[in-house]
Amino acid sequence: MTEPGIISEADRSHLLREPVRGSVVYPGLAAIPGVEQVRALLDGRAPAPPVARLTGRRIVGASFGSATYALQATDWVLGAKGVVHSGVLAFLADGALIATVVSALPARVLCTTAELSMTFLGSPPHGGREITAHGRLLHVDEQMALAEVYVRDAHDRLAAHGTSRCSVFQPIDDSVQLVPPAGANAAETERDIPDPYLREPPATDRGRAQETHDGLELLRAQLRGELPRPPIDQLTGMRLVGAEPGRVTFALPARRWLRNEWGTVFGGILTLLAKSAAAAAVQATADRGTSFTALDVKINFLRAVPADGRELLATGTVLHRGKRLAIATAEVMHGDTRVAVLTGTTALTPSASAA
Repeated sequence: MTEPGIISEADRSHLLREPVRGSVVYPGLAAIPGVEQVRALLDGRAPAPPVARLTGRRIVGASFGSATYALQATDWVLGAKGVVHSGVLAFLADGALIATVVSALPARVLCTTAELSMTFLGSPPHGGREITAHGRLLHVDEQMALAEVYVRDAHDRLAAHGTSRCSVFQPIDDSVQLVPPAGANAAETERDIPDPYLREPPATDRGRAQETHDGLELLRAQLRGELPRPPIDQLTGMRLVGAEPGRVTFALPARRWLRNEWGTVFGGILTLLAKSAAAAAVQATADRGTSFTALDVKINFLRAVPADGRELLATGTVLHRGKRLAIATAEVMHGDTRVAVLTGTTALTPSASAA
């Protein structure tokens, strides 16, 4: 088992240690109205941020009070169950929501997501099929904005619905010169090598183990290296570092690959990390053959996270465990600082022999 705060040798060779691709565009982009900011991202006048180059998350539509993001559901976005990780739906939704709010702001006004709530309605098909998240503005004033998002699969079926509350900041003083940060337009490296999400995903068949082990045994087998990490963990750099009944910890180095347009770790990444920890905490209480279905999550973002390479630690804890329903929470720490808190509900279906 790897101790929290220590990067394993396997993680040291992770693809996230490659030179970072993509660029941070703020605060320079804030010099123009918000709707023009998102349109600049849409038409390529502003470069995609590193987290987009890592995962393939991209903007495909933008207008005043609305933004649409898309993501290919390749095997890279699969979780331990072999289906699209529900945290990926929240990850995609967060991008659409923040862009939706930005599209309605005047020039020199920035915002940040304070709270994200998601209800999950089903797992989209994968195999490279596209998932889209369409955001719609509900309210904006000088201090707060509200938006909602509809996440749909390749057949236009609703896979998730969400809302977010954003904090709107005071306008940047006109005397402050807004210029792109140093290196924002640096030449791309390794142009002949595909972005990470376009590469061959790992083969991680875990079906037989899930049939013969209870939830805690599966987690401990992964800690011992007997089971592979799920593809989404390998793509983002997440790793399981501790598991006991009803309490599980995941770690993720806050690397520069995880930056959003503002240069901080993307909130959707924090949601994915926290959701993984909370879901695994529930799994650590489950008997063999029990299946899990994510119903909802709510996350509060407490502080922006700099991409300084330090470990993010998400500890999931079960608050309630019934026969058919479990509620878990996850706390995300960046060093000694709490940066996010998530609560989620999971439906449980015992195996036929246990029912």
